[in-house]
Amino acid sequence: MSESNLRAALDGNLNSIVDGLPIAWENRNYTQTDDAYLSQFLLPAETIAVGVERGGSDVLAGIYQVMVNIPEGLGKHEALIETQKVKDQFPRSSTLEYNGTRVVIQKVWSNSALIDENFYRVPISIRYRAMS
Repeated sequence: MSESNLRAALDGNLNSIVDGLPIAWENRNYTQTDDAYLSQFLLPAETIAVGVERGGSDVLAGIYQVMVNIPEGLGKHEALIETQKVKDQFPRSSTLEYNGTRVVIQKVWSNSALIDENFYRVPISIRYRAMS
């Protein structure tokens, strides 16, 4: 399993939200407007080797961080609706697959909003785990 398969499974699931906001993908050109959008980042934890033999399995775990970005001044209702859409897309104990890589969603939670650059930003943390 590779980190690219892991990322593809998570990104693909985020991208499949019906009626979802546009997404500013990590390290891709995105022209920011005054409209609401999502952004995402992968925060991997240390890879854990299972066993000591060569060619053994590895556990990949970490946080998939999604930020809901709503223009400041619109109130929190729209942010709450969009936050819930993302959280519903990653239900606890669900399994995502890409190219033979299975990713288990362990926990999903949102944090307090931040106001930055004229946007009300709600971070959502999605804890994942996958085994190679």
